[in-house]
Amino acid sequence: MSGHLKLSMEIWPNMPWGRLEIAGPAANSWGNKSLEWCVNTIADYGYEGFDVVYPKIMELRPHEYEDEVKKVRAAMSKRNIAFASIGAHTTFVTPRYFDRENGIAKFKKAIDAAADMGAETVVTLVGDGYYDPPLYNLMTRKEAWNQVVTATQEVADYAKQVNIDVSIELIQGTIINDIQSTLKLFEQVDRPNVYCCVDVGTFYTTVKPKMPIKEAIKKLGDRVKVVHVKDEVGFPNIMQSQHVWFGGGFVDFTEMAEALKEINYQHFNAVEWEAWQAGGLFGVGEPSGIGLNDFDRVAVEAKEFLEEHGWGKPE
Repeated sequence: MSGHLKLSMEIWPNMPWGRLEIAGPAANSWGNKSLEWCVNTIADYGYEGFDVVYPKIMELRPHEYEDEVKKVRAAMSKRNIAFASIGAHTTFVTPRYFDRENGIAKFKKAIDAAADMGAETVVTLVGDGYYDPPLYNLMTRKEAWNQVVTATQEVADYAKQVNIDVSIELIQGTIINDIQSTLKLFEQVDRPNVYCCVDVGTFYTTVKPKMPIKEAIKKLGDRVKVVHVKDEVGFPNIMQSQHVWFGGGFVDFTEMAEALKEINYQHFNAVEWEAWQAGGLFGVGEPSGIGLNDFDRVAVEAKEFLEEHGWGKPE
C-alpha cells in the first residue's frame, strides 16, 4: 500500500442552499471572496486541489463570468493547483416534471462550467431524495428509480461531449443510499463516465451498519472519482447529517485512508466542512448550534488532522 491521498478544499458561497431550513441563511469567512482569491488562498495553505459548490459559480453575473474563468484558470496554472470537482446538488427525483427538468438543466450548466474552468467532474446527490423527504408518499420506488437512471444517462451523455465525468453521491435519504444501489445504478446507466462520490461521513453513519468500510470501498473500486472528507455523528433521523469537527464523530479516518489506498485511489479528497451552517437535531451543522465558520482555520486545522491520519502527501 503506497501513494498518497491528494487533498483539496471545497469553496462555499454564503447561504449555499438559499434559505433551506436545514441549512439556514449561513455565512462563512470566505463566502464573499472571489473564486480567484479562494483558489490562491487554498494554494497558500498547501492543498493540491480545490472544489467549488456550484452556487458559488452561479453567483457570477453574465458579464462577470468570462473574466472570472480566465482568472481562475490563470491561478490554477500559476499555483499548480487542480480543479477537482463542482458540487451541483440538483433535482433528479420528483413527481413534479418541471422541477426535474429544471434540475437536469441546472446540472448541464454546471457541466458547462466544469468544461470552461477545467474541473474534472461534476457531483450530485439524486435530489430531492426519496426517503427524506418521503417522496414514496407520492411516487413508487420503480418510478423514482427510473427517474434516477434516465436523468443520469442524459447528463452523462451531455458531459461526454465536453470530456467531463459525472459523479453520483451515495448519501442517506436518497434512493442511492448503499453499495448495492450504487452498483445497480452503474449497471443500468451503462455509461463509462459515471462514477461514485464517497462521502466519508455518510459511509460511517449509513454504509457501515450494512457492510464493513473496506469491503464497501473495495466493491466500488475504480468507480470512485470523488471523496468528500468530513466527520458526522448521525442522530436518529433519516438524513443523519449532523456534521461535527474532525475527530468528534463516528468516522475512523485512518481506516478510510487505508481503504482508499488499497484500491489505489488516485483522485482528490475534498475537505467538505459544512457545519458552519445551521445545526441542531435536524440541521446539517454542529448539533450544539453553529459550527466554526473561519475558513482559514478550517484550511489549516483540517489538513493537519488528516495528515496525522494518513491523508495528504507522505512525509
